[in-house]
Order: sequence, then structure tokens, then C-alpha cells
Amino acid sequence: MKPILTLILLAIPARAALLATFETNRGNIVVELQHDKAPRTVANFMTLAQGTRTRLDQGGRIVRKPLFAGETFYRVVNESSFKIIQTGSGTGSNAGGPGYTLRDEFHPALTHVPYVLSMANAGPNTNGSQIFFTGNLTLSQFNNVYTVFGIVNDLPSRSTIDAVLAAGADGTTIQNVTFTRTDPAAVAFNEAAQGLPEVLQPPGQLEVQRGVAALWRFQNPMTAGDVFHVHRSSGPAAATWQELDSSGFHVGLGSTSPPTSIALDDAAAEKAFYRIALARHPDATAPSSLAGRLVSIPLGPNLLTYQFDATGVAGTTTYQPAGGSPIGGPFTLIDPNDGSPAGPSSTAHGVVFVTNHPSLNPQYLWWRIGCDSVGTSTISGRHSTLYYQGIFGWQNFGSGPATISR
Repeated sequence: MKPILTLILLAIPARAALLATFETNRGNIVVELQHDKAPRTVANFMTLAQGTRTRLDQGGRIVRKPLFAGETFYRVVNESSFKIIQTGSGTGSNAGGPGYTLRDEFHPALTHVPYVLSMANAGPNTNGSQIFFTGNLTLSQFNNVYTVFGIVNDLPSRSTIDAVLAAGADGTTIQNVTFTRTDPAAVAFNEAAQGLPEVLQPPGQLEVQRGVAALWRFQNPMTAGDVFHVHRSSGPAAATWQELDSSGFHVGLGSTSPPTSIALDDAAAEKAFYRIALARHPDATAPSSLAGRLVSIPLGPNLLTYQFDATGVAGTTTYQPAGGSPIGGPFTLIDPNDGSPAGPSSTAHGVVFVTNHPSLNPQYLWWRIGCDSVGTSTISGRHSTLYYQGIFGWQNFGSGPATISR
């Protein structure tokens, strides 16, 4: 019986899992995807890699094709205290994504130890298509900031990551990404059934008053979690497609009157061509407006609040120190680049705004709030915030919990 048992054990894969293999010009990287701990993130990666779900390309076209094949590792940091290789933008730079956002998916068993695969983001709940591998260092500061969804266990794959690090930015190209399922749980995992966002062409029509306005009139109303995208060019085959300011319009939770039409631009050009798309997020958690809402941010034992007025771009702020007297005054929202008045921007899973409050120090704070869950009276989430420090520009202020009243 013992020899038979030995043969059976040898026949069992060393690691029964869902495996992704990155084929590169420097060798393969085999990743054990953590579909049981981060199912939405794994499903997002798989459908992007296989081209089985719609997304936007860099020109605003709705496409269904593999994303990672042909991409380089455009960002490579190979320092003694920090080692990552990043890819997946679709543009070969930090800018770019699939036209939708995905919520963070943290798990206590998945941390940024050496040689893991993680999502890149621009703040809480802003995941899309950009991913990165860590090198031979533990980056604990990334825990609960970026979603880990894969582990690189074998030594040849780790050696390939080391080679990519040594080659530097754009020194390595991904030739293909393939998947292998080696156990029943991996076979049963359905990446198409994880409630992921979809990108679609919204039914409607373009209405143009030449030199005056161009409108997109919806056939069906937008719904909560919908994000509108529009790109414009001077010709259908033009090399440059510009994403317009009207792009990114978001219908958030609590919106009672979704627009029936959206102004694209002033149509002043002699001719223009438009690409229209809608990203639909079934798990939307964020409001599109802060009008009348109370934003509360605990700062240790202290509490900072913003009571927005009916405009949604101004109100009253209060800093309540533990055991002390409150400090408060008016605030307004501004553009972080030039200080001009500006409203908040929102996605399906978060909201971003910059506050100017002369009565508090620091006077300028750049809030990025990810909305995680929706209750009867509040939206709970997390913030990642910067403050403005004169000649040094925007610096890290901190992160932690945040709530927005409904």
C-alpha cells in the first residue's frame, strides 16, 4: 500500500490553484491567483487579460480584447527599500485604465510580502486595470492601501521579476497571459459572475446646434452607479482623441433626477466626432453630490467635520479636539492646481474634493474618500488625504475612516 500512496501523492499538483502565467521576453512569471480571498479583483484581472469583457481603450473606444499582451512594465522602481514593477495602463504610462472603477478587496491573509501581485490605484476604491508585482522586499506600508490578489511562489518566476527590475522601465514586454486551473475550486470559479462593472454604448442620439452646443440625449435614463464618458476628435481616424470635461459625469446614490441629456461641448469647431460610452457599476456606493451632506473624519481622538450647504461646494467646518473647545469657520472647495473654485468629483465608489478653510491649519486639504458600505443614514469608507505645504507642494496628511451622511 505504501508505494501506491506515494504514487498518488506525487500525482497531486504541488499547489492546487488558479494560476496565471505572464509570458515575457525575460521569462515567465507564474502567479497563484487568490480567487477565494479577492474574487472580484481576480475576476477583473482575468476578464481584462482574456478580453472577455468590454472596456474603454485610450481613445475612448468600447473594446473587447486582451489588455496585457503587448504591454511593457512601464514603471520599474529598483531601490534598496522599494521594489515594484507596474503595468496594465493601456497607455504605457501612469495615466490610463479601463473606463470604470473597482472597489478595494482587502484580506488579512494577503499582505505585501515579497513577490506578490497587487492592484495599483489613485486612492481608495479607484482600482481599474493597473497592476504591480513587488520584489524581494516586504512593503507593509502598502497593506490595506492596495489590493493583493496573487502570490508568486516558485523561484524561476521570482528570478524573472528580479530580471524585470534589473532591466528598468520599458525594458520588458508581456507577450501573453494564460490561465491554468488545477483544482475543483479553481475550475468552479466563474470570473464572469462576480458582479463586475460593464462598459456599454448607451442608447440615445446626438443633437448638434453648429457653433452653439452638442448634446447627447439619452433614450433611457441613467441609473445610480452609471458614469458617462465622451471623447472628441477632429476626424474619425484622427490620432488624438480628447476626453472632454463632460466625461466622468456620475449618477450617485440618492440622485432623484438623472439627466435626460448631457452637453458635450460648445461645438465651436468646424467639425467634430464623438465617442460615447457608459460605465455601469452594479455595486455603486458613492454620492454624486455633497449638497446638504455631513462628512466626518476622525483624527485619532479628535473629529473634523464638513457640513456642506445646498450648493455642495461650500459650508462650515468644525474641528473638535478631545476635551477641548471646537474650532470652526467657513470652507469652500477649490481646484488643487490653481486654487480656483471647483466642485467635487465622484466615481461609483468614491468622492474627491479639495477644501480651503482659513480658520484651520493646514488651510488646504485634498480629500480622497472611498465609499465602502451604505447604511440607512450614512455611507462608511476610508480617506487618503494630502495637505498643501508652500514650496513643498502637496504632502501626505494621513488616512483613516470617514463617513458621509445620506
